[in-house]
Amino acid sequence: MSNALLAAAVFLLACTIGALLWIPLSRALSEPVVPSGSRRPTEVGIGTVRAVDEYVTLDVECVTGQHFVGSLRQHAGGATLGQLQPGVLLLVTFDPAEREQLSLADDMVAVRTAFDQMLVSKGLVAPAQMDLIRYGVKSRGTVTAMRSTGVAREDYREVEVDLMVRRAKGGQFPARETTLVPASALANVAPGCIVDVFYRRGDESSVAVSVPPA
Repeated sequence: MSNALLAAAVFLLACTIGALLWIPLSRALSEPVVPSGSRRPTEVGIGTVRAVDEYVTLDVECVTGQHFVGSLRQHAGGATLGQLQPGVLLLVTFDPAEREQLSLADDMVAVRTAFDQMLVSKGLVAPAQMDLIRYGVKSRGTVTAMRSTGVAREDYREVEVDLMVRRAKGGQFPARETTLVPASALANVAPGCIVDVFYRRGDESSVAVSVPPA
């Protein structure tokens, strides 16, 4: 074989090997790299904004009642977080293995379930009241009388309220309910105030009153 033919054969062999090596390398470079340690948040909690600077720092309470401090992954200058102030409540998700990294909750069904469980476990809402709030008819009621029982639990105060509840299809009926109300919202259950009330259609023997913090 002449030197020219030998050189041509070596060149073609080098090109073939180069092509075989380039194909997988180009694929590896073009595919996104997913960190092996990345995890999806699997638990939810209620976060109270502590500070807003470069990032948003929150005190978080889990469904189990545990507390810890974390920060939102989104930058505080973002459109959705730029107006946050200390004291604001946020629903967040987190990875139990990396609790300091928080995300805003987007699965509202899971969040509501976890939030409801937290209220029941803390004794702020009775299971029967939670069932009415979840599955009952939402209406409005006018407070006709309110008495404090003297019971306090965390930032909630227990009161007994008399109401005139509007039926969904017209008319009204009287009801009496003992419930825990945020201390900041006691003025919102004074006689004459309008509150959210839940009851079961066809059963007016019990109601659940919902009063948000003021």
